[in-house]
Amino acid sequence: MKPIAALAGLFALIALPVAAQNFEEGRHYQRIGTPAATPDDRVQVIEAFAYPCPACRAFHPIIARWESNVPEHVEFSRLPIALQRGWDLFARAYYTAKVLGLGEDAHEAVFKVLHDERRAIRNFEDIAAIYADFGVETSTFINTSQSFAVESHMGRNRTDVARFGIRQTPTMVVQGKWLLSPGNFESYQQMLDAVDYLVAREAEALGLNGSAAEARQGDSEPEPETAGTASE
Repeated sequence: MKPIAALAGLFALIALPVAAQNFEEGRHYQRIGTPAATPDDRVQVIEAFAYPCPACRAFHPIIARWESNVPEHVEFSRLPIALQRGWDLFARAYYTAKVLGLGEDAHEAVFKVLHDERRAIRNFEDIAAIYADFGVETSTFINTSQSFAVESHMGRNRTDVARFGIRQTPTMVVQGKWLLSPGNFESYQQMLDAVDYLVAREAEALGLNGSAAEARQGDSEPEPETAGTASE
């Protein structure tokens, strides 16, 4: 019976959830010097990304799958980052699409045009043309990009990027006080496991029920090879 017992023990180890990994402050995630104010009825998770970033393109389907399984007490949002000269127009395009109420398909379309179709983006008009496929006239998109609502988003964006100290993409921010970068992990999935760990910890501190890790237990679809980043 001993071999059977040993085999059972091996299966038990294999079955341990990924969330049981030990994640450490300073090694896997960093404390943000000036935390952002957050609500006390949910846990906020932010993906800092840049459309021209190849790593962000690879990360997109993985974070989209993660987003589709978050529990109700998790509030997920995106923060477009202008790491290089000229990338401000992509951040402005993201917020313009948001103000116009365009959804996930429009967000993914920009990645596809840049990385899959390799179409040249020379100016804001070229970006606006992408959204024409979603029923938005180029002139409407350009005019909206100069609106007070979009300018407000851009101002908040600059404040958040400076506060969080983001220097590469993709980067994750949990509850306005924890920063996670893929360079500290073996894969994007491991980084999201660490996000789940922090979400569960913050949810417990707030007295919220459940955890992001529990919501995704058993979800293990394949992902691109290893984590990569784009940086300044």
